[in-house]
Amino acid sequence: MADERFERRLAEESATIRQEVSAIRADMATHAETEAIRQDIAVLRADMATRKDLNELRQDMSAGFMRLERELANTRVDMIKWSFMFWTGQCLAILGFLFVFLRNQ
Repeated sequence: MADERFERRLAEESATIRQEVSAIRADMATHAETEAIRQDIAVLRADMATRKDLNELRQDMSAGFMRLERELANTRVDMIKWSFMFWTGQCLAILGFLFVFLRNQ
């Protein structure tokens, strides 16, 4: 009886320890993968910093962003212009209806 309880308890503790060890291994694998990714990123950054093409890419991107900003600014001006024209037309239409309505009374 005592031997059976001891064996059962030993089996339960062994299972618990196995689960904890597998969890620790999973954490270690995740940590190792994270470290490997960090090292790869560091290598890529070093490679990018030494490339001459990167400077050209930065210049092209800068020029592209400046062109995009100009286009957005022009689009914004056009939107405001057309909105003002629409509002003016609406106000004139309302004033015309009011004039006709008040004149006929």
